[in-house]
Amino acid sequence: MKTTTQPCLRMIALMIPTLLLAASSAEAQDSHRVLERSEVEAKYLWATETIYPNAEAWEAAFKKVEAQIPSLAKAKGTLAQGPKVLLDLLAARDQLEPELEKVYVYASLLSDQDTRDGNHQGMKSRVLSMFTKYSQAMSWFEPELTAIPFETVESWMRESEDLAMYRQHFDNIFRQKKHILSAREEELLAMTGEVTRAPGAAYNLLSNADINFPSIDDEDGKSIELDDSAFYLHMRSTDRRVRKDAYNAIVGTYAQYRNTAAALLNGAVQGHILTKKARSYDSSLAAALDGGNIPTKVYNTLVKTINQNLPLLHRYMDIRKRVLNLDDGVRAYDLFAPLITGQTVEYSYEESVDLILTSLKPLGDEYITDMTTGFGSRWVDVFPTKGKRSGAYSSGTYLTQPYILMNFHGSYEDTSTLAHEMGHSMHSHFSRKNQPYVYGDYDIFCAEVASTCNEIIMQNYVLDHTTDPKKKLYLLVEFLEGIRGTVFRQTMFSEFEQRVHDMAEAGEPLTADSMGEAYGSIMKNYYGPSYVHDDLVDNYWARIPHFYYNFYVYKYATSYCASSNIARRIMQGDTDAVPNYLKFLKAGSSQYPVDLLKLAGVDMNSPTPYNDCMKLFENLLDQTEEVLKKIEG
Repeated sequence: MKTTTQPCLRMIALMIPTLLLAASSAEAQDSHRVLERSEVEAKYLWATETIYPNAEAWEAAFKKVEAQIPSLAKAKGTLAQGPKVLLDLLAARDQLEPELEKVYVYASLLSDQDTRDGNHQGMKSRVLSMFTKYSQAMSWFEPELTAIPFETVESWMRESEDLAMYRQHFDNIFRQKKHILSAREEELLAMTGEVTRAPGAAYNLLSNADINFPSIDDEDGKSIELDDSAFYLHMRSTDRRVRKDAYNAIVGTYAQYRNTAAALLNGAVQGHILTKKARSYDSSLAAALDGGNIPTKVYNTLVKTINQNLPLLHRYMDIRKRVLNLDDGVRAYDLFAPLITGQTVEYSYEESVDLILTSLKPLGDEYITDMTTGFGSRWVDVFPTKGKRSGAYSSGTYLTQPYILMNFHGSYEDTSTLAHEMGHSMHSHFSRKNQPYVYGDYDIFCAEVASTCNEIIMQNYVLDHTTDPKKKLYLLVEFLEGIRGTVFRQTMFSEFEQRVHDMAEAGEPLTADSMGEAYGSIMKNYYGPSYVHDDLVDNYWARIPHFYYNFYVYKYATSYCASSNIARRIMQGDTDAVPNYLKFLKAGSSQYPVDLLKLAGVDMNSPTPYNDCMKLFENLLDQTEEVLKKIEG
């Protein structure tokens, strides 16, 4: 089953404290009020009607898919009869799965555009239950297939060109043969699907629908309504009091639910451990990485290399402490503060789209043409509205256009987020356009490459077209923050994720206190001597939804390191860079992730991409200090 939604780093991204007063975007965008969805023009809402025209059509499709699922189970016990039987089963599966995913995507988009709507939540819940039924109906497939000698399957592929198309698919299944259980055991494991998904689903509703945040006074003393999607908006305030109040209000609110959050995260971790034990993996990490055939060495090399380069992050904190005159040290609510005041950059949504299209021209005509079509086809749900899921992501499936959830306030960072999400969607678009369904997705190890490549190229464009020292400093800090947030911070999150899994696997209880202690110790190690830790920060893990995604976050860091290498070569005019990059985007999952990145000229088995990224960070620090000398005179 394909992953239909890429949970995006921009859900926890940095945001500039400037709201959009959109003269050209939407009528009466009130910067101090979250709109109802009905108040937003249709052109700023994603085009869900292109999936199904209405709920009735969705219901008919749901019932049709549900009725077809039992037919797949009836093929049990027939695969050994020959290549035609196997091919017929795969064809039936590849016809039904995308229809099931289409039903899911529609319900998921509707549930996220207003998490308060119980009908839409019910639709999504029904599809998730149907996923479990589907998994049960197909649970026999891999055990039965791998019971056939691979040599036999190899001979069948020589006989049938259509079956040979599944070579990579078969190789991936047989590669994991030692972890595949008996048919009955696979069926029982599939039955646990709803149980193991429950903690993440409960957390999603807790964080997006049930938690209410207090109001605070803004820089002018005006009361403003807080929501989690605007957290970083206030963290980028030039007023330290506003930053502190917003941090205490939002993280403090999560802290009130710390025991509930700990129980939910423990439930998710226990589900991962169940899989690890059932499939006989050495660790939950190894189990999570094996699906993409990612060596644990890649993960360990990332963590080791980033830790070796923590003095660069400490140097950045030293700069923050000095420039912001933080005599008492850098606090958690100071990490995102701008180093220079009066240098906000605001865009309407239309201006953001124009900037993205212009800055990404080095990616070539094919890329720009298709991206322009995407913007014009309402891929994007633009503005925050009441009950809307926080953050940003790219969604969609093989039978739909891409869909992008945004919570656009009008800042430079929002524009960068939009470029990021469009990168995801373009990757999906090219993969689905050029690959059969079975290879029409991409492993999450590659998922952040296209998104961050877009960001880096756009950042360089804006930086290169800026001469004013103060604005240049502002943009340099944005670039530094991109690397801090995507490489350092996500590796830090991943260390926390590994720590709690190690604790649970060792039989240690996962409580709010034990997880808070683990998070706090890692945080202090990363940010160094200029950082001063407050006890409230120990609860910050409770607001990170990515911890329910099972070792997802480290891939942000590896992807950024890969994409920085690709973007550098594209911007330098390497004649092979764009064609090879498009080969990667169009390849879907037709090869293993590490091999796919080699198509784009990056070897993730080597420490080179990680060290290159650290050199980029160091160069940006050097530039920042040079610009500061000019500004400070």
